[in-house]
Amino acid sequence: MLGDINIDRVNQLISKVSDVSSRLLSERTLVESQLFNVTAYNGLSCFQLYNGYQYQIMKGLAKHIDPAEIGRRSKTLAMIPNTLGMWAFIGLYMLGRMQTLWELGGPENEPEERKKEVKFMLDFWQRMASAYYDGCLYAEDNGFKVNVLPGSILNMVKDNLVELEKDKISKLKRVMAQLQLTAFLYYCECRASIHEMGPYKISDDEILIFREFSPLWDGTNLKFEWGDLEAKSPMPNICFALTLKGIKSVEFTDYGTMFIKPEDYTDNIRKVAMFTRRGDKIEPVGLDMLEPLNQFATDAQTELYLKFAEWPEEMKILSGAEVFTTYLFVFTDLAGITDKIKFGINKETREKWFPRIMTEWKIMHPSWARIFRPKEEWATDPTFYWMIEK
Repeated sequence: MLGDINIDRVNQLISKVSDVSSRLLSERTLVESQLFNVTAYNGLSCFQLYNGYQYQIMKGLAKHIDPAEIGRRSKTLAMIPNTLGMWAFIGLYMLGRMQTLWELGGPENEPEERKKEVKFMLDFWQRMASAYYDGCLYAEDNGFKVNVLPGSILNMVKDNLVELEKDKISKLKRVMAQLQLTAFLYYCECRASIHEMGPYKISDDEILIFREFSPLWDGTNLKFEWGDLEAKSPMPNICFALTLKGIKSVEFTDYGTMFIKPEDYTDNIRKVAMFTRRGDKIEPVGLDMLEPLNQFATDAQTELYLKFAEWPEEMKILSGAEVFTTYLFVFTDLAGITDKIKFGINKETREKWFPRIMTEWKIMHPSWARIFRPKEEWATDPTFYWMIEK
């Protein structure tokens, strides 16, 4: 039964989530946002996720699909959930727990109802993530590699790889850069639809990596009011498969982010293939679609910048929080129950937490200081607090 795990296992998982998330969050908060106060809307949404909202949605989801099945079905191209989704599912929820317990005066004051919900969420996540990572819980556990694709998909990718001339490689990099900026803007300056994974060994000096943007706004399946743009993608998502030679090092974090040396790997690209996924079907995409994708990206950026420039700060924070609370659709879509759920910012969050975000915690909730403590303290007092059973 989901959630039927003992306190020792609960605290083992809390320690694991805390350590990985602390490293990721300490790096993310150093990135300056240009338009949105990402830390503020992150904190606001996380309060809601922990305080009953995410649990109720996932409890309903579990009646329709097994968590392990979500993990297995996510092992494909241009898919959400993905690496970032696996982390965000539990990382954001536990961040909300940390903030709430700080407000309550410590983990000893955690309500019994919430403890049951935490056990359910941790168990759901460990079953889902271990199916996705073939026994691991994080990319970090796998040596900072995201090697989740089955052999059948890898063989299909290899069959579609083509060599590129230098001018085409430069154009490819430009289009990927434009799509990344568009995807970043569309989701209020978070990486919700940007994913990188790999590496897969091709030869002694050649690897295969993937850069994906999913979903893209193609005029269907609208999730956010501001996302109804005139500019529309020619496809619902896009996956770029690249083979690289002469790479010194490459790692993939649990944000689905690639760190590679050399950072500019333009001269290292040898072959490319492009794909889109419609339902369960993966379709090759011709290189002639680079220009339509580039046109979509540049047009969408213009629209988004013009929209966001007119928004007051309150609207930006609420919209960013809406991204984080609505993003659970990546899980509910797999069971076809998204239209039965009321996503977004609820009344309690608007009345209880939002005013304090705007007046006290615009920079950061005080509990976030736990993230920046010396790592030596994590072993005896994890960032997200151990659970205390009375």
